[in-house]
Amino acid sequence: MSPVPSAGPIPPPPVAAEESPRVVPFPGTAAVPDRAGEARLKLAFIVTEFPKTTETFIMRDVMEMHRLGCEVRIFHLTHFNRRGTVHDFARPTLDWAVDYPYFASAGVLGACLAALRRKPGVIRAILRDILRGCRRDPVMLLKSLFILPKSLRIARALEAWGCDHIHAAYAGHPATAAWIAARMTGIPFSLSSHAHDLYETQALLAEKLPEAAFVRTISDYNRAFILDHVPALAGRPPVVIHVGAELGPPPMRLPRARDRGTFRLLYVGSLEYRKGVDLLLQALARLQLPDWRLDILGDGPERPRLERMAESLGLGPRCHFHGRQRNEEVRQAMAEAALLVVPSRIGPRRQTEGLPTVIVEAFAALLPVVATRLTGIPEIVRDGETGLLFEREDGVGLARAIRQVHDDPEAAADRARAGRALVEREFDQKASAARLFALIRDTSRPGGGTETGGATGGQTGGASGRNSGGEARQVR
Repeated sequence: MSPVPSAGPIPPPPVAAEESPRVVPFPGTAAVPDRAGEARLKLAFIVTEFPKTTETFIMRDVMEMHRLGCEVRIFHLTHFNRRGTVHDFARPTLDWAVDYPYFASAGVLGACLAALRRKPGVIRAILRDILRGCRRDPVMLLKSLFILPKSLRIARALEAWGCDHIHAAYAGHPATAAWIAARMTGIPFSLSSHAHDLYETQALLAEKLPEAAFVRTISDYNRAFILDHVPALAGRPPVVIHVGAELGPPPMRLPRARDRGTFRLLYVGSLEYRKGVDLLLQALARLQLPDWRLDILGDGPERPRLERMAESLGLGPRCHFHGRQRNEEVRQAMAEAALLVVPSRIGPRRQTEGLPTVIVEAFAALLPVVATRLTGIPEIVRDGETGLLFEREDGVGLARAIRQVHDDPEAAADRARAGRALVEREFDQKASAARLFALIRDTSRPGGGTETGGATGGQTGGASGRNSGGEARQVR
């Protein structure tokens, strides 16, 4: 794969005015028609960063909610990320994003004063539960208190908009903001949970999750983890909805002949210690394959160290660091590769994988996969059936698995076909999004922005029945 220049800086959308933000139709997309007499379900997504290059799975959910008939707004807790990459399929979301200051604005200060004046008991209960839930995690305590004013401003905006449902993209800070907004407004909220939003700290999970209309998670491993730490959910357990891939017709892919062509390995992801790219480099140095190339797509704090390591191991000419890439370039790289390697480990603060979307995308492209046996990964990489697994930190096992794919490409192709079949059954993006939408629709309350917020929150109404059923064409 030839290097692709990184996208230039993204101009941020205008800072949200204190009136309701404007939602702009995007070019080339027909408006989703409403059914006669029906309004579109107003859905707020709360995320931490926007845009974020690696969060294609969240943006695909957002786009599918729009296609299924929701009016979507995205509230991000950090300021607009000028360095983030907006993939082509997600460019419409730039018009749906809302940014508020943390403190220094009349809108935020006004929302805080109004909350204290109108619902002092709710504010006291929120503060009490934050202090109780974060008593063993002072960092989480400070961060939760820091986002409280902005969360109150979001709550006020949701009330004015008439929001029907709030969905937090993660169980961490987005879920905290959604939980606060739900308590202030009575609007039902739900959340998705993935990886380090669960593993890094469990502070506040026992306070937030039982009040959610539903908890969605992406793997059976996560479901068991949540139930272990939040036993109050035993009677209403998390729903497993996998992250998915866009499934077109299966690509034409022939197994790489053992005696012809360069063996092309691919890594896609951020360059952080928890991703284990150093383990991959060491395994390749140990293997000494005759003709190979490694393409590394992604960026992060480990990149300088990894580049030096590649040089010191004598791998420099064969290792190509491409930096952040758009989703379209990732797909092209997968089409050209013989193997995707996912060498993840457990990093600082217990950060690690949930069930990596890149594996789902690789199997959709019929690309063989070698990965660490870690958290939810064995639920998709079934050793010897859909791919090959190696134990955490086992560089010898990783080298052995790479050698096995190199020496028997026909068997690797058979496993990749089994992986594609599994993705078609359980990881189809449209099917997963439809399940998520059904849960959101059935737990939404028509006419969201009311004055019924209480100290406990988390109350859900019946199905709103407000899906327009219209179709919108996604921009590619």
